[in-house]
Amino acid sequence: MIRTTVVGSWPIPFGLKPRLTSYYKGDSSDEEAHAVLQAAARIAMDEQLACGLDQIMGGEVFAPDFVHHVPPRLNGLEVVRERDHRAGSEGIGHYRIAGDLTAPRGTGHALAYRREKAIQPDLEKAAVPSPLTMTLSFPTDPLLPDQMENVARIVENEVLDMVDAGARDIQLDAPFEAILALVESREPQEIVPWIVYPFRHVAGICRTVHFCLGDMGRRPATQEQHLRNLIPLIQRLDGEVDRVHLECSYSGQWKERDLLSEIPDSMEVIAGIADVKAEPQDSQVLADRIGVLREIIPDERLLVSSSCGCGRVPHDDAIRMMRNLVEAAHSISA
Repeated sequence: MIRTTVVGSWPIPFGLKPRLTSYYKGDSSDEEAHAVLQAAARIAMDEQLACGLDQIMGGEVFAPDFVHHVPPRLNGLEVVRERDHRAGSEGIGHYRIAGDLTAPRGTGHALAYRREKAIQPDLEKAAVPSPLTMTLSFPTDPLLPDQMENVARIVENEVLDMVDAGARDIQLDAPFEAILALVESREPQEIVPWIVYPFRHVAGICRTVHFCLGDMGRRPATQEQHLRNLIPLIQRLDGEVDRVHLECSYSGQWKERDLLSEIPDSMEVIAGIADVKAEPQDSQVLADRIGVLREIIPDERLLVSSSCGCGRVPHDDAIRMMRNLVEAAHSISA
């Protein structure tokens, strides 16, 4: 059986949007929004279960714009431009470092996992942005090099809290690292330490990294869309991570799919063949892609998923996309 999984985000339940918006704007606290966030996560998880997915997640209903809710939770930053969660990539906040970076309230990711675990006891997978991706709102700040270990420690604390709460599969979302590697802005050896850091004190869990090309407003952050520059980075993670998720949905990536055979045997591969930036593909199209991938990656190391989170996909399309993916996986495994 080819296993099916998800990346993290799921469409926000329409009926709860007015109450959730108050939280997104910062008008209500984590404690005040607990009930509505839990209700939204319940709907997200129930819809994923109804799709038949082998592995679900909590839906990231607390973070409608990915990582950009985090800076307001950090100490040590000053606002340059306020965040607007409704405006996609145009609404990203800009900040400057004004002191040591700390997260006394956490980033919200481990807190969300605890909320979700309380109502879905068998929930095993959680996600948190990687250290470099945490810096997307202040990536060129001159003080950042001296603060990177503090950023990595913030992510590590989220990971440790998730493990303590019962998570058995923790995914680092690493679009910034993927883009840096793709456009050759940084060498793999400069990126790897920050991916490894949050996992350094954990054992007995599945360590997953999601290398995507970004998704704000259903658009990638770069037009460089291939696999060849990511493979050396992944190879350097041999023994450090257990699963790597690659989108596999762009034409340039699919053209270079044979490079997936160069991923170390120690890693499982999650192939994001259901494209979140397009109309839902027919199950037969997805089954054909799975068939091609099985010739490159052994079944026991292969999982399939959406290319990125479904949070920016129209609700009905997200459900149809994942149902078709499950149907495709089942049909080819029969």
